[in-house]
Amino acid sequence: MFSQEPSKNLYLSIWLILLSIITFAMIVVGGLTRLTDSGLSMVDWRPIMGTLPPLNTEDWVNAFNAYKDSPEFKIINKSMNLNEFKYIFWWEWGHRFLARCLGIVFILPFLYFIFKKQITKNTFFNLSFVFMFGIFQAVVGWWMVKSGLNDNPYVSQYRLAFHLTNAIIILVILFWITLNSFFLLKINFLPDSIVEKIILWIIALLFLTII
Repeated sequence: MFSQEPSKNLYLSIWLILLSIITFAMIVVGGLTRLTDSGLSMVDWRPIMGTLPPLNTEDWVNAFNAYKDSPEFKIINKSMNLNEFKYIFWWEWGHRFLARCLGIVFILPFLYFIFKKQITKNTFFNLSFVFMFGIFQAVVGWWMVKSGLNDNPYVSQYRLAFHLTNAIIILVILFWITLNSFFLLKINFLPDSIVEKIILWIIALLFLTII
């Protein structure tokens, strides 16, 4: 079922890089969604049926009417028109669409590499952990959005920070697996030298600054 010895596999490495790039893009788009106040434009969570955006005028009106029942519209955006709603909708839809694309780009090649015995047992468990973390992240994302659909028109800052923290952890793990695949490195997360410790502290401080 698994490859017995680690070996360089260009296709596997390219796939891992692609996963890392899409994950990074999701973080960027998620940040822009937040900055444009677009995160509460989709008031439901439909993992499958929500893949398609509104395709005609009737669909857009229905989506806008659903948004009108949200606290954000009633308290903050009550003068918003349909065209303005489309702008914030596309940001949130794009963020969720990237998440769906990431799931597909992950699971199909993952099954292929398993079938072809091109990943080691250790890589399999690492990627399985990333997959489970990704599912958890999707649930956390909706949990965060839901906090802004009650009486308060703003999402919980703590849930938002938790959501961002999970995303960065997923990106870091993917990048670590990618480096292992590309260079067959055995990365040690417990640094020995002073320089390595300084770098680790800089990364930790950067992480806290982002959060």
